[in-house]
Amino acid sequence: MEEINVLSKLVNKKRKLSWTIFITYIAIFGCAAFPLFPQYTAYSNIILHLTNAVYVIPSVFISLLGKGQTIKVYSISFISLLIGMICRYFIEFGEVSNSVNFTATNIVLFLEILPLVYMATYYLYSKKLEG
Repeated sequence: MEEINVLSKLVNKKRKLSWTIFITYIAIFGCAAFPLFPQYTAYSNIILHLTNAVYVIPSVFISLLGKGQTIKVYSISFISLLIGMICRYFIEFGEVSNSVNFTATNIVLFLEILPLVYMATYYLYSKKLEG
């Protein structure tokens, strides 16, 4: 877990910039890979999100927040993904894909599952660092 220590030192030098970049990263990634289960591309979006959630998101959250901040992780993830979804909606405003992608089911699944996955991976990484 030496990588986490190196990342923590790097991130803490420019804390505000790191937060801005990280929230933007989550929002853009959320914007680009919405919905979780698209109609036409099989499961590529969910695989992208899970790959991202296994290493990038928990590592940066631990570096920025430390351990034991699972509620903050959920809140920040939720808000960042919501911002990304809103941006995606306005980028594709008036296109047919909006009526296909922005259904109540897709929105709820996206905004509930991903923050929970990010929170769970953060929690597991925190436990691994303690042990």
